[in-house]
Amino acid sequence: MKYAKTALVLIFALAVTLSLFGCFGEKYNVDYDGKKDSFKGAKDSYRAGETVELYFMPATDTDYHFYIDYKEISPLYDSENGFYIKFEMPEHDVKLSVSSKNSMIAPEPTFSKQTTLEFHSFDGGGPEYDIVAEDDTLFSVTSERDYGKRNHEEIDGAGYDVIFTFTGLKAGETTFTVNEYSPIDGSTWKTLYAITVNDNLEVSIEKLYDISEDETDEVVDETTEQQG
Repeated sequence: MKYAKTALVLIFALAVTLSLFGCFGEKYNVDYDGKKDSFKGAKDSYRAGETVELYFMPATDTDYHFYIDYKEISPLYDSENGFYIKFEMPEHDVKLSVSSKNSMIAPEPTFSKQTTLEFHSFDGGGPEYDIVAEDDTLFSVTSERDYGKRNHEEIDGAGYDVIFTFTGLKAGETTFTVNEYSPIDGSTWKTLYAITVNDNLEVSIEKLYDISEDETDEVVDETTEQQG
């Protein structure tokens, strides 16, 4: 009987120890943005606190950018196995995504003192737009409406362009999202952009990819909003 009690105590202590190390913890999913087969060692889910280690073998003459929950990361590179990605699984689902561009045919970025993005809307229910930046110290942004013709401002339902103008404040690179909100059905769509400010405070903007409506709650939660 004494040995039985001792065994039960040991089993209980082992269970507690394993649970503290996450062995009995909840698993969370990794969304590979449709590219799971490109990541060597990829699993659908990991336990919170577990170390995730993956390799991504790149194609030649191609530039890659990697994002975890839409925040860019800089993985190490192994000439034999490709990009080495390592992170600790948080207590929530994550998205691991990749953008790529053929470096042999990619045009040089165009820089200008002020760079604009334009989106269309209309009075009485048209989409509303705003900008959310990962680092809002690199640039400022203002917005204005352009109805095309002055008297259109007095017409119900008149269409107009929303024009965002970006001005460099200091040299660097960051990302931002353009949020498109529909006041009619409450849906939100987002598009991720990269922005570069050079030493002359000239700005270049590149569209990376669209973010679907189902993913909007996960995007850039810790960024500062920039609105004109």
